[in-house]
Amino acid sequence: MSIQSLASRSLAASDGKQLHRQVPPHRWSVTRKDLKHLRTLVEKFVAKGWILPTALHKFEISDGIIGPCIHAVNEQLIQPITAKAGGMSWALMLHPDGLPCDLFVTHCWQEGIYEFIDKVRNSWPRRARHAYCCMLSNPQNLDIGNLISSPSASPFARALRASTYMLVVPNRQCSIYSRAWCAYEAFLAYSDSKIIFTASAPVLHLRREISYIVMTIACVLVIAVVVAAQFEVDDLGRLAGIHYHYAPFGGLVATLAIFAQTSSAVIKHSPVTRAIAYTSAVFSAAYLGVAGFIAAVMGARNGLFGNYTSRSVIDAFGGVCLCIGAATLEVDRLWCIRAQQEASQLLTGYTGRLRDAKSSKDEDKETILRELVTSGKENEVDSAIQVLLDSGVSTPSLRTAVAHAGKLKAAGYWSLSMVLVSWFGWAWAPLYGIADMAERHWHFVEMGYCRSANLAFVCIDPGQTSMCASLTNYCRSPLEGPAVPLCLLNLLGGLAWLFSFIALGRDKRGFAAAALIRIVGIGSLPVLCPLLLLFPLEFSSKIVGIGVLAFAFTPVTLILSIMGPGWASRVPLIGPLIVKLLMLRISFECQRPDEAVLPTAEVPPARAVGDQGCKSRDEEQGG
Repeated sequence: MSIQSLASRSLAASDGKQLHRQVPPHRWSVTRKDLKHLRTLVEKFVAKGWILPTALHKFEISDGIIGPCIHAVNEQLIQPITAKAGGMSWALMLHPDGLPCDLFVTHCWQEGIYEFIDKVRNSWPRRARHAYCCMLSNPQNLDIGNLISSPSASPFARALRASTYMLVVPNRQCSIYSRAWCAYEAFLAYSDSKIIFTASAPVLHLRREISYIVMTIACVLVIAVVVAAQFEVDDLGRLAGIHYHYAPFGGLVATLAIFAQTSSAVIKHSPVTRAIAYTSAVFSAAYLGVAGFIAAVMGARNGLFGNYTSRSVIDAFGGVCLCIGAATLEVDRLWCIRAQQEASQLLTGYTGRLRDAKSSKDEDKETILRELVTSGKENEVDSAIQVLLDSGVSTPSLRTAVAHAGKLKAAGYWSLSMVLVSWFGWAWAPLYGIADMAERHWHFVEMGYCRSANLAFVCIDPGQTSMCASLTNYCRSPLEGPAVPLCLLNLLGGLAWLFSFIALGRDKRGFAAAALIRIVGIGSLPVLCPLLLLFPLEFSSKIVGIGVLAFAFTPVTLILSIMGPGWASRVPLIGPLIVKLLMLRISFECQRPDEAVLPTAEVPPARAVGDQGCKSRDEEQGG
């Protein structure tokens, strides 16, 4: 896109100043797509030598991750183009009528432009449409100092009040809360009960790392299928000759895969967790290979039902779930490293008190501190920022939970692999139960076990009491007993939780994930493990466990997930305890910087932005 085409979108050159008088600050916004176009334009300018490093604003031209310092982009791209267009801001140059702001981006001009854009785009809230960002929203060619002479009446203060979310963009140079204007924005966001969360960069090499695990799964899967193909599958879906050896072995393999995925979430992220992820991938693929082969053979013979075919298909589905869980272990590891780095960046230079924030203009800091002290909310704002540092997100709901239950570490983060494994187990158990009972009923009827003479003979013999119980259970329709309705109730509960989880905000999503993992995930173990390890046992014998899941764990998990940490912590007597137990960090997962040594392999020092000459500009134009 050329300078001329950008400038042609705006009004005449003499209308820039007037445009900012006509359009209120809360409409000086850009879209997510605008940021993408800006990144492309900067790349073009750098490639053509139109944006160059300077003595104060150094950067590596070949760097495609951090990019030129925002100061350099402002001086060599934004100011020249907007001056030619009429002197208005970049936002109003693109959208002369303005766009309503629902996302406020706070940063302190010390990040590279690529880093900044990638973090904002990657963390853009689903419900947000337009964002106020000072470098693009404020008119860089006009008198910015005059615009922000009164903090409470400044354009960014008015835009922040109109927004729903505030996105905090960390950088590698200092905590943004060591700067006075960013501290003031935190004060405004807290005062107006905004949703505050940390911007996260896209994970480097995520697809590559996942592809390695996927290739491992594929190789083991092929080997498992080849080995299974050496045995004949009988009419009941068993590997002929080794069924009584394979059944407990297959269950053991599946259990080991689950154990590997669980243990990866409760030990410190390191090369060990990576090894565990690959171990889980091997066990999961081996289980899927054999179960998938049996399901394919049975399906070719019988269709989807008959001779335990549907149960074999559900077994194969369980193998697929385990493989997905194994692959997402690596996603969790990389996400955790990224979260540690960003939390560390927010802490660099931050003393824990907003009044210690610095500004190159003493009068700005004095004005801001005066308003902060007069409000009487100084300590509350410090606490709100601490919630953000501890949890990765600061919302009214989460701040309420912290007030009742105490500090909640990493409440805004959750383990994707553990959520998937727990939810898949929630869905798999009732599906397997329904298939098992339906197939046994079909098999018993087809084999003639349910004829009255057979029933009478078996049930009269004192030595056949267990067989009599089996015949009595499976000769009647599965719909006549309580097991199938209970399984359906569990399945519907799992689907309801999934849809509610997708719709929840970030703070409630972390709490809902904790409820799923600790209530359903752990509560399902007494039901799932016997099914896996003692494969031949009848599912109907687990009716008590299924009933507990249906009438206790499922509704409690749903209710707590929908309530969120804020409302749950307000429940008299037990509320704070429930929140604390659910959010208790029993693992080293995604430790905060004060608890762990942060890995630095993902961010080479050579890619740091410029030098100390690329100083903060918060004293000039706010965030």
